[in-house]
Amino acid sequence: MFKIDPTPTFTHRVEIKVPTDGGHDLQDLQVTFRVLPDDEIEAFDMRTTRGEREFLAAAVVGFDDVEDEKGKTLPYSHSLRDRLIGLAYVRVAMINAYYAALMGKRVKN
Repeated sequence: MFKIDPTPTFTHRVEIKVPTDGGHDLQDLQVTFRVLPDDEIEAFDMRTTRGEREFLAAAVVGFDDVEDEKGKTLPYSHSLRDRLIGLAYVRVAMINAYYAALMGKRVKN
């Protein structure tokens, strides 16, 4: 039986390839997403950086496993969310993770 959830959310681990000198450092964080209905998603211009940021601002409702440069755990906040999605390599990883979770498969860059 299929149950309708009026405010569906899901939490997935997001792998992020952080650019380093000559390569990447693979890091991750746990992100909680809100499932957005199609009509809401269609309002975002995903061909633009601004549209991607607005999409994630609506979809990301929490995360864990984020630390500052000294190793101090940082709690979720809208400000920190916006700071993270302002980084292209984090933003793309989160978008890919969102759609991969919805489709049940990995999305290629």
